[in-house]
Amino acid sequence: MKKTLIISGSNSELAIGIINNLLKKYEIVLIYHSKKPKFRNSLNITKIKHSIKDEVEDLYKKVKKKTKNIHGIIHFNGIHNFQTLKSVNKHDFSNTFEINCLTFIKLVKLSYFFNKIKSILTISSVSSKMGNKGISLYSSSKAALNNLVKSASLELAGKNIRVNNIILGHIEKGMSKKTQNYLTKEQLTNLRNHHPLGFGKVEDLFYALDFLLDSKKSRWITGSELVLDGGYLA
Repeated sequence: MKKTLIISGSNSELAIGIINNLLKKYEIVLIYHSKKPKFRNSLNITKIKHSIKDEVEDLYKKVKKKTKNIHGIIHFNGIHNFQTLKSVNKHDFSNTFEINCLTFIKLVKLSYFFNKIKSILTISSVSSKMGNKGISLYSSSKAALNNLVKSASLELAGKNIRVNNIILGHIEKGMSKKTQNYLTKEQLTNLRNHHPLGFGKVEDLFYALDFLLDSKKSRWITGSELVLDGGYLA
């Protein structure tokens, strides 16, 4: 019998690619907030709509109706923001941090309702480790997410739940691909040159997630930041 994963934030091209790989080993419960995710092979996928504004208890009731045997949670929720500090307003700030950070906190709270969860994972960014013009909200929200992972790992250690974080460089698909629309040809070349091993592929992220989900191979890893960036931060 396959173990079950809860995955929140599943509409990006990158998330879809990861989920298609994970389906080879896991049953998937997809949490979506607005647009219903589409997959060619929906076998072993359960889709649950849950508003960001709803309470975590409501989400638990919806998940419990489908399954109680949850092995892990992956937080894919993320929104980019290409604004200078001069143009940022209160709504931009609230929206970015709500989607990038608060959704993760809700998943951590959800883990208290289940007894068999072993691993919680989230995806951060190399931008959280350095200053960048025009993406201050995005990078600061990801930096906040980094520290939330560390705090959550300590709070959940008593439940034997590991909480880890992947610091991701530029992947050819997903949000990173959309970022290219805001770059000039020169800027894109410069970004590529800052990745000594080139841009990443979906499989690179999948292998990292697969390792951190495995309770035997990563049993003693929690509160960690696995840098997966092709050498960007080296």
